[in-house]
Amino acid sequence: MNSRSNGAVLSNVRQRILDTALDEFYTAGFHAATMRNIAKSAGCSAANVYNHFENKAELLVEILRSASDEQFAATRNALRKAGPEPADRWAAAVVAHSLYTARNQRACLVANTELRYLEEIDRKRVVGSRDAQEYLFVEIAEKGVEQGVFSVPHVHQAVTAVLTMCSGIALWYRTDGPLSAQAVAESYGVYALNLVGYRPR
Repeated sequence: MNSRSNGAVLSNVRQRILDTALDEFYTAGFHAATMRNIAKSAGCSAANVYNHFENKAELLVEILRSASDEQFAATRNALRKAGPEPADRWAAAVVAHSLYTARNQRACLVANTELRYLEEIDRKRVVGSRDAQEYLFVEIAEKGVEQGVFSVPHVHQAVTAVLTMCSGIALWYRTDGPLSAQAVAESYGVYALNLVGYRPR
């Protein structure tokens, strides 16, 4: 086996371990999850799991950081396509954020419920892109207030309310329900405009 093939195999094993760990954290919670069960479900030995990850905290950090980075990237991509108007940018950011949550429920739910179990140093490795994403929303909302199209007295509080609302999608959305992920995300974009008191000029 050449080095490229060997690298692909290792990458596939690593991803399978991560996917299995996400399922384990989702169903059992971080504290109840074990490296032994993760290894068994991933179809490899516990020693193989430890070859890739030092402990289950490192697994959780990798899962949460990856999900946060992907959601942040989705939001930024949506903003690149949006126009300059604050309302358009606000709605685009909320729709992208909500759509990612609806399409990645397990990762988002684990991020919201299990982050608190990480030690401070590991938590800091995860929250960087979360903070950066929150800053994007704050920046848009402040611009809307400045231009007189948003009427909200406490921008940071409003952003927290909107992001909390979006994270809740992971709790109730079902792919076999009456609304598609896209429809839910677009409706949340409307709700978010109402929350900041959007007033068209």
